[in-house]
Amino acid sequence: MKKISLFHIGSKFYRESGTRMSSIYEAKTFKRYDWGRVQDALEKGYTVNIRPATKDELESSEQVLQNIKRANFLP
Repeated sequence: MKKISLFHIGSKFYRESGTRMSSIYEAKTFKRYDWGRVQDALEKGYTVNIRPATKDELESSEQVLQNIKRANFLP
């Protein structure tokens, strides 16, 4: 059975990035996920594990968010 491991960084990143970021990402690849993909995986019988982001993952996400804001003149 396929397992998907995700981490949750919070909806703040989705909102403040103008939807360029997600609130959930794949743990090993930092691939963007959304709740629709989670639902699809569950319906296909996959095991989906979602955990809070680590301090390092949050710091990396914060840097990405700041870069997006600077590049797009977002507040």
